[in-house]
Amino acid sequence: MQAIRPLKSSDIEAVVKLWWETWNQTFPEIKHPHPYASWKARFQNDIAVRGNIWVAEVESYIVGFVVVMEEEKELNQLFVDSDYQNQGIGRVLMEKAKDICPQGLTLTTLQSNTKACLFYEKHDFQPGRLSKNKINGQPNIEYRWIPN
Repeated sequence: MQAIRPLKSSDIEAVVKLWWETWNQTFPEIKHPHPYASWKARFQNDIAVRGNIWVAEVESYIVGFVVVMEEEKELNQLFVDSDYQNQGIGRVLMEKAKDICPQGLTLTTLQSNTKACLFYEKHDFQPGRLSKNKINGQPNIEYRWIPN
């Protein structure tokens, strides 16, 4: 049984580990220029400070999370453990993001992340502006969700 709840400070290590591992599993061909410690510092000092963060749990194990930057109306992160994908967890986290910002959301992802792009399009996000990722140099695509 899955449940979602707000992030607790005691969750940060597990969430960062999930974020790091899932990103590296998704993009094995891209060597990320920042080490794990930088990801953890970014999460603790920026994302966790500014973001509205919810985690998905299965049997007390964190299997996914979503970060919404409410001021920017941005879906900043949405990750689900690869062992728990295609089980509705991403959908529940996406619904939470839309509940947080019912007036609309934007997000940016790598163009090569075709699985995520299809997921966003399935959830009524429209593709838009193309750019270059400032951290890893890969091509990005912006998506926008505007409610009906």
